[in-house]
Amino acid sequence: MKNKLWLVSVFLFGLTLLGCQTTTTYYQGAKADEEGVVTLSMGEVEKQHWQDLYVTVDYSSKREGNRLGIKGIVSFSESPKINFEIVRDVKFKLFLLDKDLRVVDYLDIARTLGSSLEDQLHFNKTIKLTDNIVAFTFGYEGSFIDDEWNSFSVWKLPKRKF
Repeated sequence: MKNKLWLVSVFLFGLTLLGCQTTTTYYQGAKADEEGVVTLSMGEVEKQHWQDLYVTVDYSSKREGNRLGIKGIVSFSESPKINFEIVRDVKFKLFLLDKDLRVVDYLDIARTLGSSLEDQLHFNKTIKLTDNIVAFTFGYEGSFIDDEWNSFSVWKLPKRKF
């Protein structure tokens, strides 16, 4: 009986670990909008600004060879502050793009759960670049809650073909 319980526990623990793994294949090949795409260049680029209806990102980047360091602050734009009360769950992403603005790779750079719309999230990532990555853009997906506790989904993501 102890062996069965141990095997079941190990199996469930393994499934839990698999569920926690991030996957970077879901958006691979998706096409990013030209607006907001940043072309990579060598060296340091300071005090850049990316903004959408719901999200603002102030960041700096530094490229050295095949490494990109990017750090900054994600905050919410004025639109959600006017229309919503709190953030239910929002994931912020960095999409790495090829010359055709197709997603080669991506990663989550920050996440907020049940937060105030005044909160800011800091991020600091170092990414290994492949030869075909020539640009990047930001994106997000999540939901907000209004003053009547209604949930509203929002997103800015590359477009996938189905």
